[in-house]
Amino acid sequence: MDRDNREGMEQAIRGAEGLLELGLFTEAEAVFRQLAQEAPEHYRVWLGLARLRSRNFTQPDPNAQGLLERAASFAMTVDEYNDLKATVGSYAQLPPFAHGEQAPDRMPDVEQLEKLHPISVPVSSQEAVLEAREAARLKYLKCLLLIVVVIGLPTAFIVSCSNGVNPITNALLSDSQQEVPPPTTHPATTEAATEPEPEGCPYAEPTDTVKPGAEGEDVKWIQWQLVRQGAELEITGAFDEDTRQAVQAFQSDRDMKADGIVGEETREKLGE
Repeated sequence: MDRDNREGMEQAIRGAEGLLELGLFTEAEAVFRQLAQEAPEHYRVWLGLARLRSRNFTQPDPNAQGLLERAASFAMTVDEYNDLKATVGSYAQLPPFAHGEQAPDRMPDVEQLEKLHPISVPVSSQEAVLEAREAARLKYLKCLLLIVVVIGLPTAFIVSCSNGVNPITNALLSDSQQEVPPPTTHPATTEAATEPEPEGCPYAEPTDTVKPGAEGEDVKWIQWQLVRQGAELEITGAFDEDTRQAVQAFQSDRDMKADGIVGEETREKLGE
């Protein structure tokens, strides 16, 4: 068989197997029945018929076992036999691989293989595959759109309320034309509002070496000092990767060993 014929046959088998994967059993049956006439020596043809009869090995079928045994008898190599076993799984027990011994009267005829003609998947089956894929894609897009609508609307309403653009509040305010006088500011209140916060770190300075992975007040002291030194860091009390990198950057800027560990020397530099 020339190369084009072999490739055409393989393409037809792959197309029929694709129809089975999509659950298009009616379309797959027409292709496999034609393949059974044109390529009866190909083990995947009988494997496909067994999958077709058992609805892709999801339903018990008394004839599937015979089809699987026939597929095993046409396996030309151990690799093909192993591929057959991997596809069948636990659906049926296959006979041991015995090429030429199990069924010598049904061995492939090389001359007959050379005479096979390529089979193309019917256009209707190809269209069915495309339609099934398009339907699956549209179903996915609809689900995605529904998720966006369900999650997006409440989120947008909450954000609008937090930004002072609540439509309900705006409607009530538009009905009221009364001007609200500005609040009177008392000197005592102004002084209290502008009074600077007390300086100094609110956390106690560590007395021991603090390493990555630690948690607690000692870590908060380190993070507070790093922020004071200009690091962009959150004071969480957890010596995480961001904190370690900030410590290393601080140590490198001061010509210290950048190991990310806050020992006595690093602690003294942080407190300056």
